[in-house]
Amino acid sequence: MADIDLALVAEQQQIEAFIRLYKVPGLDIAVMVNHRWNMQDMLAHILAWHESFAHNLHVLAEGKPAEPPRGTLRDVNREGVLALRGVGIPRMLRRLRKAQRIIELHIHDDSIKLIPYRRPGTSYTRQQHLDVVRGHINQHFWELLDVYVAAKG
Repeated sequence: MADIDLALVAEQQQIEAFIRLYKVPGLDIAVMVNHRWNMQDMLAHILAWHESFAHNLHVLAEGKPAEPPRGTLRDVNREGVLALRGVGIPRMLRRLRKAQRIIELHIHDDSIKLIPYRRPGTSYTRQQHLDVVRGHINQHFWELLDVYVAAKG
């Protein structure tokens, strides 16, 4: 199995673990994860980034220039969460899965050499981008679990 396939499988598994977390019966999405965001906001954060990744893969596959988020990381994160306020958990989970399907459709496109993550910022190869996304989601997944168990334990 190629390295990109292994990275894709790892990223797919992390997405599914994240989604399963939000399907736990009785999950209190109002639990604060940090000083800014609750559980629902954290899902919005992940969704905003995943949709950005999916969109940029899609447009690059069509031969068009990527449209990565612009601004400081703090501003991009805040804007992504604010844009999804009022969107319910089930809809966000459906959108997360849709973004994942778009990624799976285009990630093997050899014409895509680099994917910009954010402007200004770094661009990544397809495999590097999968690794960055998996790591980002994994970090927040464990943060959510730790905070939730502490809040409810």
